[in-house]
Amino acid sequence: MQEITARKIQQTPEMILKKVFEGKINEYSIIDGIFYDSTFTKVVGVACLPIKIPVTLALFKDAEIAKLLDTALKDCQYLMIKLTDNLDNVSLLMSNNNIETQKLVPMEISHKINSIVQKITYGVGFINEEGEHEIDLLAPAPGPHFYTNLLLGNRVGYPHPLQTTPKSVVDKLGRGSFRSHAATQVLATRWDMLQEENGFPANRQFYIVEDGKQIFYSANVTDSNIERGKCIHSQNHTRIIYNTKCGLQIERLIFLLNQEENIPIAVEAQQIKITNTTDRIRNIKVVYTGMFGSAAPGALMEDVLYSNVIMQAKVLTDDEGRLMAISSDYYPKYTHGDYRFHTMIAHSERGAVLPTEFCTSYSEFVGNGSLERPEGLFKLSNKLCRKGPGFFAASIDITIQPLSQMTIDNFTGLVSNKTNDNFNADTFKIEIQNLINKYSDGREIMKAFNKNNGFINKYRSYLQVSSGDREFDTYVNKNLPFQVLYQTFVSRSFDQTQKGYREIGFREIQDIYASMYYFIGMGEKELVKNLIKEWAEKVFEFGYAYHNFFWVGKEPGKWSDDGLWLIQAVYRYINITGDIAFLDEQCEIGGSNPVKTRSLYETMKAILRYSGEISIGKHGLPLLDFADWNDCLKLDNNFINGVEKERLYKEQIARTGRTGEPFESDYSESVMNGFLLKLAIDEMINLSKDREDDEYYAKLEKLSKRLYDNLQQYAWKEDFFARVLFNRYKDGEFTYLGAKGDKLSADPNKEGVYFLNSFNWSVIADCAREDQIETMLNSIEKHLKTPYGIKLISPADLEKVATGTATGEYFPGDRENGGIFKHATMMATSAMFKAAKKVKNAELAKRLSNTAYWMINLVLPYNTMKHPFETCGNPRFCTQYNNSDTGENIGPTLSGTSTWLTLSLFDAFGVEYTAGGIEIDPILMEEQTSINLLINTGKARYNINIKKPKGFYRIHDSEYSIEVDGMKVASNIIENFEDGKEHKVVIRFK
Repeated sequence: MQEITARKIQQTPEMILKKVFEGKINEYSIIDGIFYDSTFTKVVGVACLPIKIPVTLALFKDAEIAKLLDTALKDCQYLMIKLTDNLDNVSLLMSNNNIETQKLVPMEISHKINSIVQKITYGVGFINEEGEHEIDLLAPAPGPHFYTNLLLGNRVGYPHPLQTTPKSVVDKLGRGSFRSHAATQVLATRWDMLQEENGFPANRQFYIVEDGKQIFYSANVTDSNIERGKCIHSQNHTRIIYNTKCGLQIERLIFLLNQEENIPIAVEAQQIKITNTTDRIRNIKVVYTGMFGSAAPGALMEDVLYSNVIMQAKVLTDDEGRLMAISSDYYPKYTHGDYRFHTMIAHSERGAVLPTEFCTSYSEFVGNGSLERPEGLFKLSNKLCRKGPGFFAASIDITIQPLSQMTIDNFTGLVSNKTNDNFNADTFKIEIQNLINKYSDGREIMKAFNKNNGFINKYRSYLQVSSGDREFDTYVNKNLPFQVLYQTFVSRSFDQTQKGYREIGFREIQDIYASMYYFIGMGEKELVKNLIKEWAEKVFEFGYAYHNFFWVGKEPGKWSDDGLWLIQAVYRYINITGDIAFLDEQCEIGGSNPVKTRSLYETMKAILRYSGEISIGKHGLPLLDFADWNDCLKLDNNFINGVEKERLYKEQIARTGRTGEPFESDYSESVMNGFLLKLAIDEMINLSKDREDDEYYAKLEKLSKRLYDNLQQYAWKEDFFARVLFNRYKDGEFTYLGAKGDKLSADPNKEGVYFLNSFNWSVIADCAREDQIETMLNSIEKHLKTPYGIKLISPADLEKVATGTATGEYFPGDRENGGIFKHATMMATSAMFKAAKKVKNAELAKRLSNTAYWMINLVLPYNTMKHPFETCGNPRFCTQYNNSDTGENIGPTLSGTSTWLTLSLFDAFGVEYTAGGIEIDPILMEEQTSINLLINTGKARYNINIKKPKGFYRIHDSEYSIEVDGMKVASNIIENFEDGKEHKVVIRFK
């Protein structure tokens, strides 16, 4: 009996074929292969491919090719299909008992094989000059994220945009789900383990019926009537185009409407444009479907029956009985603030036309057929179901004249009492009527679409790069800023593979670090302040914070890094804007009842008091608590949260009579939090100086010095900074985790465990000396660097000290257990650029810069197009992880990767806002000789041109000159203009 697992297979089919047919094919030939059966003794594959693609299995889907291969494999053990540049010369290489034979494939089959190879190779599409992903609808998917797009609504200027901005995810066929405020599903999620199915399959789909026959279904591109089809995923919208053999061209446009007064809080639009390319009149019926989300999603895990019986179908009709909206009506009172709906409007010569048929039963609609071929399609029942699920179908009959077109606008959305103080029983009817009144004019939907695009274009105008690399420029100018924008309002809670209801996490304020530059550049300074305040109001009076929140906060003080991220956000904002008065704005105090307020400044002081003076361990570093930024670093099984710690601390004071002393405990200390705290203190030092808060300034100076000394004394461990300091082992069995000598390595060839974030934040917080930076860089290259990026952690056996840690949760190489956590790698590149600008050793600086650019290149998502079936991911959006063994990009899509990639590029381009002006300090790639940056600060525009010879150059020790508007300036800190004009800046390295 054999036990075989995926990670223990020693030889892949490709390796076997390359060895068997050595000499018959080029040693660098790209091969795809499969084991023929479960005996793992027969192998079949294809050689001389243009890129690695899963073509072997695809060939078996063709009956003629499959018969040829099956017949050949009866008499041989190994079979290789060898391609050539000549389409007619495909041959079969066969080996059996070390006897090799070769024969040419018949010409017709040869052409067919080459056609399949080409279709798979190029079907994955390409990124065009607008940063759009153009995709063949028939192409296989390299991974669950590869063919997806993200869509965002716009509630800027309306209350609580952080939590009320609607968001969608769509795949290349328009499938996926749609959320309104917080976690409220408008179109239902697909609740299963298939990553490829985010939403219920009926979502956003439609059928066309003609002469009593179904001639089209939008999600079935293999139908014999479909001649060809493509999808174009763009920034904040998706277009899908089909051509049918019967003479129809069908175009779909999917996007979210911007918020308007007295219009529903969340509306997703899909325009269906049908063109009749024939010379005959077409009388067709269009049936549109979807599935509304559950009002009690938690019940889906336990009581599906409950989920169904608490709802009934509802329609809203006009005076003539036409369907204004189809909806679901839920019984429990807690559901009465959210009303899901779908509205369908066709535009004809007679004006706007509403549906007159509907169905509210999925089972009735599908019958004994399938979603692709439903039995109930031809006549909808117009029956209102007494229970769920919230399926809906609505249909419209239309006539299209020869060589003419018709459009049908579909609006799916939510009417809600959230942020609506005037909400009452009639709001649903009023807002639906307003929606129909507006969009009965067929021109309005394109006006809305153009408004949507206008916002995106204005947002990304903060930075436009011209480097000479078209792919890089297109990505940085178009797709990267959009992903950061999306994440600002959605965080990690929603994308293709995030089907659950994860809330907005406190530490996800990091997204604002990058998006604030873009918002401020477009004049939305108040929006940035309001977003930051929404996080600040989740901080308790004692100084700890809610870990996550949707309207109501949860898990107070359970994770120890949360509050420290807020200070960085405020500091960046004030540096960009100079708005020091922001510190005086009042914020609610998290968890206070009745609600109390304090200034933002006092909120930040409370965070520093808690994290730097109270919740600290025996070495003066912040306690780890449940975990810090690395959620899988759960080392204290007996941790307590912030509320319990506050209670015990007050008891401690009552018992000892001594205030101001640290909380007494044997809990572990987070070294990363020590660095985060050091950075926060130093930033607060600058702010307190600006406020002339002399007493607090002096206190922070002492606190900063003591913390630095503690980090150097206790956390530096010969070849790296530790990650955690232990206090609970009285016998000294374990005293720290991370770096040489910690006794926790799972690799017998390594003397310790190495954590990337100990390097990242020691450098960013100015806590690492130059010799330490060089030593750590050596350790990174020795212990963490792989061909696919820098690992978060080297092999570790954390089960020696705790349960539920990274090494207990994941296979080695995945996620936090030795995976390439790209969020952390982009923190590393920021650290490397910072160090490269300052260290005295020019060779060290060059190594740091080259390593940073190497890592960035591995993260740039468009590079997956070079080998899509190996790296997977998404070619327009960063995913969060790479597997460190295979290089596969693993989701979710939403992560701090894009945010910190943006910040790293800002660091590389060298444009930083300071109190004294804009500092220019670029670090370009060695082979790069120039780059042009267009920056819009909202107060002025800068056209910055950086020129240098090939090689490594930096402001620190290179000869350079800087001109501003044709005048040489002595310093690399230039004026932060506020005159609304464009200023030409030229930096020349000699």
